[in-house]
Amino acid sequence: MTPLPPVPPTHVTVTPWDTPHSTLTGIAQDLYEDPSKWRDIYEANRAVIGDDPGGLRVGMRLALPPTEVHPGYIRSVAGALHDEGGEIGTKLAAARSALDAIGNFWGGDDLGTKFYKGAEGRTGYETSAARALDGVTAFADFYRNVAGGLRDMADRHAGTEWENTVRVLEAALRAAEQ
Repeated sequence: MTPLPPVPPTHVTVTPWDTPHSTLTGIAQDLYEDPSKWRDIYEANRAVIGDDPGGLRVGMRLALPPTEVHPGYIRSVAGALHDEGGEIGTKLAAARSALDAIGNFWGGDDLGTKFYKGAEGRTGYETSAARALDGVTAFADFYRNVAGGLRDMADRHAGTEWENTVRVLEAALRAAEQ
C-alpha cells in the first residue's frame, strides 16, 4: 500500500544556495507552486528575516503562511492514490491469472456444474467471480479517477489564482486611470 504524503508543512528550513529552499521565491515555488507567494512567506517571517527579504541565512527556520489550497500537497495525494489504484490493478491481474491457471477446479460432474453455474436460483462461481473482479476493477479505476480529479483541482487552483491576480490588477489600473 502506498503511504499518503505527510500533511502540508507549517515550517521550512533555509538550505544552502542553489537549492529549492535557499530563497523565498524558491520556497514559494516548491511548496506553493507559485513564486509570487514569496511575499506572504516574507511577511509571516519579517521579524526573523529582518527588513531585507534577501537576508536569509542557511538553517533559518521560517513559518509558512497557511493556505486554503496547497496544490503541491494535492498533487502528492493524487500521486499516492494513482499509485494505489495501479497496485490494486496489478494485484487483481495476478489473482485473475492465478485463478485462470487453476482451471476447472470444480470438476465436470453435476455438483461441480452447480457450483460453477449456480443452482436453485443462486448464482454460481462463474457469475460471482465475474462480479467480484468487476467490482475490484471499478475500485481501482475509482482511485485513479479521484487522482485525476485532484490533479485537475490543483491545476484549476493555480489558474484561478492567476485569474484573480489579473482581476485585481485590472481594477487597480482602472482606478489609476480615473
